[in-house]
Amino acid sequence: MPAGKQASGVSGSCGLGVIVVVGDEFMVKRIGVTQFQSSETKVPINWGLEDLIFARVRAAAPRGLSVLRIPFDKSKLPKRDESKMGLFRDEKAELADFMRKATEGTSCQRYVWVGNSISQFGSSGYSVRGIGIVNHDVLVGHRIYFFALSFIRIFDGRDFSIIRHGSALTHMDPLLKRVLLGTLILGPYSELAEASFPDKPEGVAGNLAFREYARALLTASLDRTLPIMLRP
Repeated sequence: MPAGKQASGVSGSCGLGVIVVVGDEFMVKRIGVTQFQSSETKVPINWGLEDLIFARVRAAAPRGLSVLRIPFDKSKLPKRDESKMGLFRDEKAELADFMRKATEGTSCQRYVWVGNSISQFGSSGYSVRGIGIVNHDVLVGHRIYFFALSFIRIFDGRDFSIIRHGSALTHMDPLLKRVLLGTLILGPYSELAEASFPDKPEGVAGNLAFREYARALLTASLDRTLPIMLRP
């Protein structure tokens, strides 16, 4: 198979198998002065972001390595919130078990998982996840931030142990330095004009400007992070 080509179907051997979990929903969040003024809505989107992410993985793959995109059932994903319910829950083991099932019928040297990343929003006590926009109440008005947060895991294709993992970032400064510089979100984000925040959350699905913001931030962070993650 020529280098960098997507394999047809999901069977057979490959150098790199790719599972994309992020890109099908958009978070619209308000962080008010009080909890009662805060809200969160998740809106389904169909912006082709999964295809974009796969393309960036394929572009970052080491030369000569065949790349296979693997479809899967998102309803079978381990639920993050449930991890708080069991003190002895082994989330790594659950992820490995999911990967074995999701990649059944394939035999890749390594597998790449690109999913949603979560970040605390400054010192507010709130968090943001995946792709979205946040309206933050301040003393004199509002600050609007657009974010596109993804998390990368590289699995060994033999035993599904995690080789490398981390958030896709556009700046590789240490976390402490980012905190000291006042970084609000761990991951790619940009500030927008106050008028950019949608009056109705469901309207974001057809917002072409938001789609382009998401594509730009994802591309910048993945192109910076994936070559490091995918090194031999």
